Parts: sequence; C-alpha cells; structure tokens
Amino acid sequence: MVRVVGRYWLAAAVAILLGATACNDSESPEPDAALLPLPDLGTLAVTVGSSGSDIDPDGYTVTVDGSSSQSVGANGLVTFTGLSAGDHTVSLSGLASNCTVSGDNPRIVSLIAGVVGTTSFAVSCAVIPTTGNLTVTTSTTGSSLDQDGYTVTVDGNSSKAIGTNASVTFTGLSGGDHSVALSGVASNCSVSGGNSRTVTVPAGGTASTTFAVSCAATTGNLTVTTNTTGSNLDPDGYTVTVDGGASQAVATSGSVTFTGLSAGSHSVALSGVAGNCTVSGANPQTVTVPSGGTASTTFALSCAATTGNLTVTSTTTGSNLDPDGYTVTVDGNSSKAIGTNGSVTFSGLSAGSHSVALSGVASNCTVSGANPQTVTVPSGGTASTTFSVSCAASGGGNGSLTVTTSTTGSNLDPDGYTVTADGSVSQPIATNGSVTFTGPAGDHSIALSGVASNCTVSGANPRTVTVPAGGTATTTFAVTCSAQSATGEVIGKGQVGTGSPTPGNNVQTFDFDVRADLTGRFTGTDYGDLHPGGQPATLTTDPSTDPATSITAYRSSSTACSDPSRGVEFDAVGREDTGGLVSYTVAACDNGPAGSGMDFWSIFIPGENFGRSGNLTSGDIVKR
Repeated sequence: MVRVVGRYWLAAAVAILLGATACNDSESPEPDAALLPLPDLGTLAVTVGSSGSDIDPDGYTVTVDGSSSQSVGANGLVTFTGLSAGDHTVSLSGLASNCTVSGDNPRIVSLIAGVVGTTSFAVSCAVIPTTGNLTVTTSTTGSSLDQDGYTVTVDGNSSKAIGTNASVTFTGLSGGDHSVALSGVASNCSVSGGNSRTVTVPAGGTASTTFAVSCAATTGNLTVTTNTTGSNLDPDGYTVTVDGGASQAVATSGSVTFTGLSAGSHSVALSGVAGNCTVSGANPQTVTVPSGGTASTTFALSCAATTGNLTVTSTTTGSNLDPDGYTVTVDGNSSKAIGTNGSVTFSGLSAGSHSVALSGVASNCTVSGANPQTVTVPSGGTASTTFSVSCAASGGGNGSLTVTTSTTGSNLDPDGYTVTADGSVSQPIATNGSVTFTGPAGDHSIALSGVASNCTVSGANPRTVTVPAGGTATTTFAVTCSAQSATGEVIGKGQVGTGSPTPGNNVQTFDFDVRADLTGRFTGTDYGDLHPGGQPATLTTDPSTDPATSITAYRSSSTACSDPSRGVEFDAVGREDTGGLVSYTVAACDNGPAGSGMDFWSIFIPGENFGRSGNLTSGDIVKR
C-alpha cells in the first residue's frame, strides 16, 4: 500500500518525474498540466518495467478498480487522476504468455487527496519457443510379434528404433506439421490406419501419435500321439523328438504337444522303443505345421510277448503207481504238484531256456530220460515237455495174470483182439479165449484193443489188476457185438494254422484213414508244442506197427460240424513222441471240396486237458 505525505513537495517531484518519464518513453503521452493532482482528489501514477527476451510488443493494459483502463507500453507510465482518496485495486493485463508479473497482480494502492500515489509492475519475459517435441508410441497385439521391433522416421530423415509396445520421443522439432512413418513391420503384421501420417507439433509443447499394429501367428503346434498294442509293453514309454532338437517323453499310449513351431514341414521321430516292439509306418515322419493351428500325427506300435508258458506232462506206466503223484519244479524255485498221469502249466516265464525237474518219484518208479530237462520257452507261446515214468511191482516176487474174453452177439470180430499189459507187453486173444502173462507181483494196467466197431466192451478198458506174488490173478473182458456190420470211413490230410509247418509256428498237421470197424491209422504233429531239442510234439496210432495203439470207437456224426451228418468222430489210443500212451478224440468235418477252407478238424487229449482245432488252411477231409 502506498501512503503519500509532504503534499506539495511530493507533487512537484512527481510532476518532474512525469515529465522526465514521459520524455523517456515513446509510448507514453506527453505531460499535461491537467494531470497534476487536485486538492481534494487523488492521482495514481503506474509504471511498468519489462525485462527478458521477446518482450510483448503491444504492451499491456492497466485497470483501476476494474473499470478505468489505460494502455501502457512494455516500459511506460500511465496516470489516473480524479480518484477518490482511499484504497484502489490496480491490475496489469494483456501480458503475453511468455511474460509474468513479479509481485501481486492485482494489488491494493491507498491514495491521499491532493497527493500523487505510485505503483510499479515488474514484468519478466522468457524467450518464445519455436520448437516442440513428438512422442511416438506403438501398441502391438496378436501372435508371433516382431521380435526386433520397428523403426520410426520423422520427415524422412530422422529415425529411431522402437519396440513392439514402446514409445520414443523426437525433440527440437520445428513447430508445425511433420510426416511420421513406421517401418520394419513384419509381413505377418499390419498397421491400423496406415504406417505413415502427418502430426502437428506445437512450439514449446509435445505432440503424440500411436501406431496400432496387429500380428497374425507365424507359428503353430504339433500334437504327437502313441498307440501301443500287444504284450509286454515298454514300461518307461518313449521319447518324441522334433527336428532333432526339442524332445519330450510320451507314454506307451499317450500324447504330447510341441508349441511355437515355425509353420512348415518338421521331422518327428520316436525313440526309446523296446526291442520287442516295432513302429508301424515311417519313423521319423514328416509333418506340416499350419500357421496359427495345430497339426497332429500318431505312431502305432505293436509289442510281442517277452514271456511264454510251459506245460509239463507226466505219463506213468507199470504197477504200483505212486498214489500221491509228483512235484514239477522250474528253475529250482517254482513248483507245482502233478498227478501220475497229468499236466500242469507254468505261465509268464521269460523266453529262453529253463530247467524242469520231476521229484517225489516213488522208489519203485524210474524216470525215462533226463531229469531235470532243459526246455526252451518261446516268446508269446507255450512249450511242452513230458516225463515218462515206469513203476515196477513193489509186492515182491512174481505172479501170473490170466485174461479172458467173453464175446456174445452177432458178427463177432473174426480176427479177435489184442491184450496189452502195462502199455508194453501184448498178446493176441480170440473173441472167446484166454492168455496168461507172468511177471512181477503188483498192480498192472490191462487194455483190450482191436475191438470191431459193432462190438462194445463192458466195464473199464483199460483196467487195473493186482497180481499176487506166487499166485495168479484173473480178469475177463465181456464183449457184445451187434448183428449190423459197421460201415464207414473218414480220410483226412492237411494243416490247421497259417504259416509253414516249422518248429515254433502255431501250425498242426494230420494224416489219417480211420474206418468204422475200428481199423486204420492216425498221425498228428503240433509245431507250436516243442519238446526238448526243439522237436515238435507228435501223436501216432497204428496198430500194425505198434499193437499198444488202437482205434477204440467210431461215430458217424459230430456236433462239432455245422451239419452233424457231414462229420465223424473217433476215439483212439496213441503213442506220443515222448513214448507215453494217451487216449484222445478226433472230430473231422467234410464241409466242402478240397482247398475251400471249409473243412474242420479238432483233437482233444482229456488226460492232458490239451486240444487244438480249426478250419483247414490246406488239405482235405473226405467222409465215405
């Protein structure tokens, strides 16, 4: 606030000042005597001083009490007269944006009547800028973004690198329009609104612009699936490798996905496949991965069994057979009980050679051949071996056995029969006759064979007879013959199973000619049932060369055939390659001509619970 005293002295001083100032400021009015203060009113002299650069050329405006205004130069003085004594509001306006007033603006000035009051506004001006800045931003969305970013160029000559989602600033650009371009954009990306535009840069300020970029995927995914069938699958799975580099573990039947692969062809390999497994088709495979999508491929594998089974059979002949049977042990640690004439099977054995031993044999019995035996178990198949045991009478001393036949009815068998003791000693016997065997006392197995098809034996056949030491035992076979003479014949020769008839293949061959009068022969070979030394199992019935073998029954139809009347069944006693005798049944069906694959054949050995069957893959069966 300005206070005025020494009225007359100060008035004179202001008059001098006004004159001096007016003379020094070309923009101020000439001094006027009318401006001198009046006795009862006040006068206000306002001076303005400007400093700095780019001072406002058109000066400013001084306003008193918001109503009375005068223009003033950037460095000038204006006077307001006839103002009432007291406080007045004084403001300076019209300042350029680059100029500022120091101190209060507006401000309060107190006037005293008859005295000239003064106030000064100090204005400082800054340099008016002629340049500005430009901030360029990129915003990139989508997939497979450009890894090395882009380049921003202003006016075709000033460039800066910029990331896919980033900002750069160009400084010191002249105010006005500028050309801004974005380059280095990958082919899978596009710029919204174009990659060149005009941006106005304000002097002293900053302009901004944004390039929105969207990118399509240039990579894809690959899903690899494994499908494994068979036995003994690889427990640790496999490894999938793409292009010889990226690898993933995969289960035996599973899937894995490789992501971010470049679009195009890729090599896919499956490794770590166990030796008993094979990959179907190409390995490695070539797979085309689509851009932005997922390709898939499958490896199909099949695994062969690495284990097999072993069937052990015991055949016991003689007298006083061991009542509690025997024990079969494989590799010294796995054991099973077996009857004197029976079979047991060991499953899940590793393929290869195994030691098989028969123990628990009674002292009056001996095992024919090696014990233990070495048997080779095939992978995925079944090996078999037989222990032949013969038992001597244990009663002590010798005795005799008289066998009698009693045949009744019509059409009696003209050539009589054959009696066999213990499967080894045979004698012919008439239809109504007797023969005597001498030998060790004890139990003996007695069989009657060569019975015509129109005749039947009453009671057990074979049967066990106990011969006393120093005495004679007797047994009688009662045979009844019908008046109708038996007729009919079945002839067959062929193969069941595919592949060649060589050891290890699941193939059976047969050759037989059997008649209703219980004469004939039979030979069968099972190439999938291997005995020691890799020899296939055989079974033979031919009474002309081995009297202990025989055809025991003939049936002129079979329910094994789709048309039972086209079939024949016959029962027989045959000798295995191991030397033992077994009873068996054959069913044969004459369903079609030779080579049609319609004929059917089966064999079953009840004592071993063993059988084979199937349609003929070669050969023929003829029923007459």
